[in-house]
Amino acid sequence: MHCHCRLLVLLTALIACTGAMAAPAPAWAGAAGALTIMQPEPPRSMDPADQMATDTASILNAMYEGLVRADADRTIHPLLATSWSHDPQGTTWDFVLRRNVKFHDGHTMTAAGVVHSFRRLLDMNAPLAGSSRFRAVVDTVTTTDDDMTVRFSLRHPYPDFLLLLSFSQACVTSPYVGASLARHADGTGPFRFDEWKSSEYVRQVRNPDYWGTPPDLASVRWIWSAEPSVMDMALHTGDTDIVGDLPALYARQMENDPRFVIHDDPNGPLYWIAINMDRPAGADRRIRQALNYATDRRALVHALLRDWGQPARSPLQPVSPYFVSYAPDPQYDPQRARALLAEAGSPSGITFSLAVQDMDEPLAEALQDMWKKSGITMQISRLEGGVYASEAFADPAQKAALQLDGVLASWSAGFIPDMQLRPLFHGASAAPAGANLGFFHDPGVDALINAGAVEPSEDKRRVIYARLQEMIMHDAPAVLIYTRDTLVGMRTDISGLVVRPDGALDITHVTRNRQPHS
Repeated sequence: MHCHCRLLVLLTALIACTGAMAAPAPAWAGAAGALTIMQPEPPRSMDPADQMATDTASILNAMYEGLVRADADRTIHPLLATSWSHDPQGTTWDFVLRRNVKFHDGHTMTAAGVVHSFRRLLDMNAPLAGSSRFRAVVDTVTTTDDDMTVRFSLRHPYPDFLLLLSFSQACVTSPYVGASLARHADGTGPFRFDEWKSSEYVRQVRNPDYWGTPPDLASVRWIWSAEPSVMDMALHTGDTDIVGDLPALYARQMENDPRFVIHDDPNGPLYWIAINMDRPAGADRRIRQALNYATDRRALVHALLRDWGQPARSPLQPVSPYFVSYAPDPQYDPQRARALLAEAGSPSGITFSLAVQDMDEPLAEALQDMWKKSGITMQISRLEGGVYASEAFADPAQKAALQLDGVLASWSAGFIPDMQLRPLFHGASAAPAGANLGFFHDPGVDALINAGAVEPSEDKRRVIYARLQEMIMHDAPAVLIYTRDTLVGMRTDISGLVVRPDGALDITHVTRNRQPHS
């Protein structure tokens, strides 16, 4: 999830480094072969397994690699593994590793080192933020008689296993770095970690021992600011070369400016309000439905996204091959919302308290004004990233003490439907264990999520996921708002940037023809 900062989202660690835009660039910034990238938030960790935020993954992608990588069309390519095979049941997978690959600390990558990396994810005694994605699928990871082959034994067949291995949490880490991994990255990627100045920047430098084609860039500096105007200004002044998560307002202003290129990726995060099922607003389905009827999604997409997005009509993003719209039509009907509130015993309306991360406050304020027309008074609790995470992932008792009716969040899971639906709507994913922030629990939904994850037949999976979307839309455990395109603003001398299926940036092949900034 990226709680606005992409994956999507902040459903990661309950602590976060915070910071504003970097201080004046050091002397090396702006030099030939150097690149500066600005994002909305700082990294959560230098450990790929201990984070779930898209902006963090963008930084780590330059320093780490997984066994495989996925294209935007879900095509799988070799990376640290050169080939793989599995048994007829799809529960035992063998990956043959690439030889002569070195970690940044100088040690050679071996099967034992890769096994150590994945066992960290499966360790019940030291849970990491990304562990939940893998524990439900992977039973054991071992070496074989071939010292360059790694074997995965799955708990059950998982048709999307290769896609799962392309996630940033599955990146291979050095077994020699120890506890310092949270602050000092140690992978096999084309860039090495150089420095993390918590409130200012992360710096990376070219890896001279990289096994593949070395990057053109000599160094990369990542900076951050949650202020849209600062992001816009930094790109115009040349203080940054790329802005990830460029606000739609400024993207529209730049799209015809010859100095800039706007990369538009429709596979962006879903924004939703998780309704607390243990509070009065969540316990009555009529009130949950009223909140949905009170939401003018098209108006929000137009006003806040400048039409770079789509109104939500399903818990899956429209780019998903399993997407089916079961939304009521029209979705926006204030009179119907008022009637449902009256049926639920609240003819004079209700009050709804919402937790929101500071950078998503404009969306919350737009909803606040919109819901008034249906008799719903929204109370907004605007929270800084770390505080937001602790409240968003609070358990039922903690949320009751906070009198919290809902949480505004965003989530992006690439193309794996199980990784979109299971974290948000499966009963076992109820916070703090997962991103089911409103504690929704339907045994029928749980059973279908489990069935869809292991079903090898594509036709049967489509039937399962169609039924799941229908059930979730009918029960309305959340206000599904919109999916937002991932917008990246770049100066025109930049080329080669790739946006991965999870929304994270890949700068491995970025090149530049440095021109004086105007």
